[in-house]
Amino acid sequence: MPHADVLVSCAPLPPEPARRRVRELLGDHPGCVAAAVADTATMCVVGVRGRTEAVAIVRPERGPSDAPVPPHVVASVVHAWVVCGGSPRALRSVARMRRR
Repeated sequence: MPHADVLVSCAPLPPEPARRRVRELLGDHPGCVAAAVADTATMCVVGVRGRTEAVAIVRPERGPSDAPVPPHVVASVVHAWVVCGGSPRALRSVARMRRR
């Protein structure tokens, strides 16, 4: 996949290997802005490439909803947040909205 703004790994990993995999994905795909890997401890690890090419790693916590948010959704939210000017570290959680 030569061009992608967001990449998501399919295989869940423990937290530290998940962080390494995120860095590998971003390193192997220089045009990618965000990469996510499901981790076995919480929800997922997301890496975001900054303007200086530095990578910020975030682990948003699951919100108040009982249902986990899939990693591809989390990565998409983080990507949109960053593209709109938000700091990756300011995004604390990602949760499903409850329908009324």
